[in-house]
Amino acid sequence: MTFVVSGCAGTDVTSREPVDASYEGPLYVSRSAADHPAAGAAGDIVNCDRWGSGGFSDVDVYGDGATATSAEQALKVAAGEGGFGGAQTGLDVAKQEKDRVLYVLDVDGVAKQAVIVHDGPATKGAGGPGWYVESWAVCDYAELPGSFTDSLGLQVWTDATGAPAPTSDIESWVGPEHCNWQSMTFLDLDGAVYVRNPQPDLADYFAEPYEPHAQLPASAVDTGFRRGDEHLWLSADEQRAFVGTTSDVEVWPRSTDSLGCA
Repeated sequence: MTFVVSGCAGTDVTSREPVDASYEGPLYVSRSAADHPAAGAAGDIVNCDRWGSGGFSDVDVYGDGATATSAEQALKVAAGEGGFGGAQTGLDVAKQEKDRVLYVLDVDGVAKQAVIVHDGPATKGAGGPGWYVESWAVCDYAELPGSFTDSLGLQVWTDATGAPAPTSDIESWVGPEHCNWQSMTFLDLDGAVYVRNPQPDLADYFAEPYEPHAQLPASAVDTGFRRGDEHLWLSADEQRAFVGTTSDVEVWPRSTDSLGCA
């Protein structure tokens, strides 16, 4: 389904005025009729090279979060509650109906994220009848603006053709500050996690050490992935990632157990 919207994403949650849009489809579809049943109508609106995720509250009486007195306030409330994925700011109004409003994140004229808020019945615990996020959908984060992924500390790689590689295939990110892990970089490649500069107290999670400078082995396998001037190779046994150039690489060891912090 083609959907073109003009206007740029700003810093506010929404724009003040609706943008011009060619989307004329419904803002509500049943799960059985939706392209992505778990995302409802929002999943029919986005145009993804690689599907990301979505959500759909099709209950008769809403009770999963707080309601609001306006469509825009509902978007802000849901953003504060973690009620939808993707960008939490910079969404523009693309279509308005009496009881539903569509917000989108436009990237080069294509909707890569959609959020639909609905004015409907809700439980007393939710605040009573009012506006809430009914359905949302977002493409793979590699298709969203770099300013958004950068704000998350998420590093997007490119494939051998130079196109952004889906984060479901490869992604890296800076370690969380609340764990004091910001000196570390994590690389997830098809479920295998490699770490740059692991902290000394995490040595038991790795079979070998990190090396800041090394010569690229002749047996290294080129993955085709790039990030800026850095290339990514793997050892033949996939226990080490080599990140850098052909003349100087860092050796990132693969973790032997799940790493996480509270």
